[in-house]
Amino acid sequence: MTAPVILVNPAGIPEPSPEIQRRLREVHSGLKLRLMDTGVPTWSVCMEWQPEDRRWEWVQRESYDARMAYDIIGYLPLGCSPDEAPSYLSKMVRTFPREDIQRLSDSVENYNTGMMSAAMDSALGEVLDSADPSTMRRGRGRPRKVS
Repeated sequence: MTAPVILVNPAGIPEPSPEIQRRLREVHSGLKLRLMDTGVPTWSVCMEWQPEDRRWEWVQRESYDARMAYDIIGYLPLGCSPDEAPSYLSKMVRTFPREDIQRLSDSVENYNTGMMSAAMDSALGEVLDSADPSTMRRGRGRPRKVS
């Protein structure tokens, strides 16, 4: 098992994976990762308040800081890889106690299905584009035909 890769900025502070951030935006433009350090650093998956959210009025009246206008819908481990993140995200949106967040589960599933389909297409393309393995040289002998 390989150690998790954690990106850090010049100050040594962990930065979110650009790939996970990109994937979150593809599910919903309001999803972002933020570093939380309450003793154990972790990524919080945040949903920014949308314009139709009644709380957005607080931001417009300047009685609430726009940088804090988000809900934490779940957490990812600090070293979470882009390939591990979809399963965490799928579970967190399905179990979140708000319907608007739970409805994102369809978007997550569609995105995950699309990713799997693209990976399978790529793998199949590589196999179909490669030489016939039954005629490839193995070691130091002549090509062997496999029956």
